[in-house]
Amino acid sequence: MMAATKRALVLMARGTEEMELVITVDVLRRCNVDVTVALVQEGDKSGDLVACCSRGVNVKADTTLQAYVEATTVQGLPDVVILPGGLEGAKAMAQASCVGTLLQSMAKTGKLVGAICAAPTVLAAHGKLFAGRRLTSYPSFREILQAEGYAWEDPTAAGGPLGRVVRDENLITSLGPATTFDFALAIGEALVGQEVAEKVAAGLLYKSR
Repeated sequence: MMAATKRALVLMARGTEEMELVITVDVLRRCNVDVTVALVQEGDKSGDLVACCSRGVNVKADTTLQAYVEATTVQGLPDVVILPGGLEGAKAMAQASCVGTLLQSMAKTGKLVGAICAAPTVLAAHGKLFAGRRLTSYPSFREILQAEGYAWEDPTAAGGPLGRVVRDENLITSLGPATTFDFALAIGEALVGQEVAEKVAAGLLYKSR
């Protein structure tokens, strides 16, 4: 019997960092993960799925987060929720109650959550989710996250094949744009196994520093 396809939900908002968004989606789809990109647009009833990212690249989401959440009553929670960074995008996610509700459900059920760059601050904004856990982020957010009770780490000091990622149980975090491949491959490995992730990395001609 074949294993069920793993499902990933990647959030985006206006101001999301486009590399962290698109590379993550691309890598996970190469891992045969069913990826949905959902636009966070709390208070915006326009239905427009296109958002301008942090460097002016327009990206179209698959759906809105509100519509995705409504459908979870039928399909259940995804296997992972992923938060790309980008300062303005992270701020939008931090202010959106629907993001907080979703993340709380993921945390309560032990589902995987990934956050990169500025996005770990979103966890702090929604009730200090995963407080006390080991994580990393873009370095300028270190003191903010430490003050909120997180055990911030510099993963580059550890080395290893995925040395620019910190995983603490069901929480995976990474530093920023240049570490997005490590981040996405670590999530892929958590979902579909090391062998698949390594094959995808080889196909991309990618080697972690």
